[in-house]
Amino acid sequence: MSAMVKHKGFWCEKVQDGVTVRVQQFDNGQRETLIQPRYLYIPGTSDPDDPDCHVVEVDQSGTLEEQRMLEERAKRSAWKSGQRAKRNCRWKIKKAGFNEMLTLTYRANQQDLALCRKHFAAWLRKMRKALPCFRGVWGFERQERGAWHVHVACDRLPMLIQHKGVKVLSWKVGTALWRDVVGVNNGLCFVGGKDGRFNRYRSPAKIAGYVSKYLTKDHGDGETGARMWDSSRGLTPPAASIMHFPGTSMAEAISLAWELPEGHSVVQHMCNKLNTMWLLYSEPDPLGRAANDAGMRRAA
Repeated sequence: MSAMVKHKGFWCEKVQDGVTVRVQQFDNGQRETLIQPRYLYIPGTSDPDDPDCHVVEVDQSGTLEEQRMLEERAKRSAWKSGQRAKRNCRWKIKKAGFNEMLTLTYRANQQDLALCRKHFAAWLRKMRKALPCFRGVWGFERQERGAWHVHVACDRLPMLIQHKGVKVLSWKVGTALWRDVVGVNNGLCFVGGKDGRFNRYRSPAKIAGYVSKYLTKDHGDGETGARMWDSSRGLTPPAASIMHFPGTSMAEAISLAWELPEGHSVVQHMCNKLNTMWLLYSEPDPLGRAANDAGMRRAA
């Protein structure tokens, strides 16, 4: 199957030739494998000086066609930006192995995003002072009623944190510090996502999927037009291993790429409806790790 398309100023035949496999392997065992078609762009003529092989652009300045093209280009750019944001957000969470989720909410219907950012920055400074090792990936999301709230993927918090000279439950410290910023009884910091999801020992990969999906859905949107997520420094994910397999079918590549190390569990496994993309996300079993940690504590 092939088609003539514009590629780098030339009319080319777009031909599928095998597949490309990308493997993202993290030091903590998180793993992502993605398989997509590999395409070649073959010029319509072997003579690059042949004028018939060049794309001749018609000047559309000031026309409705130009406006349509600009709108399509802007939508495509926004979509790509959103995909990059989702991917980078997910990779940072997996890189760190964050296995806990905090949610900061307002009691008041606070709909000013700039003010929410300011409040969160102040809370983050206080949290880092109370817990110097605190780090995370966070994003801003609008609730149905219009108020903003903040999700934070982070390391599992200790049960107790030193606060004002006494040891206090960690979630209570988070709430107290948040209310120092937003006002008494004007908000909460609780553990978990929507409907109580993501309790302790939850899968870092599932937290990454949830956060990256919901915290980047407004990325580049006209309403906000701003980056909707950020992270602590030092969470740069490892470079992916990219391999090209000419002449290999999707089915053959899947049979070769399928790999689940011992003690790992499948987080996500899918092939799209057109059979043009296959992915496998896996990680060390978080429940098994939690049981092992508990056993070691009892043994000690």
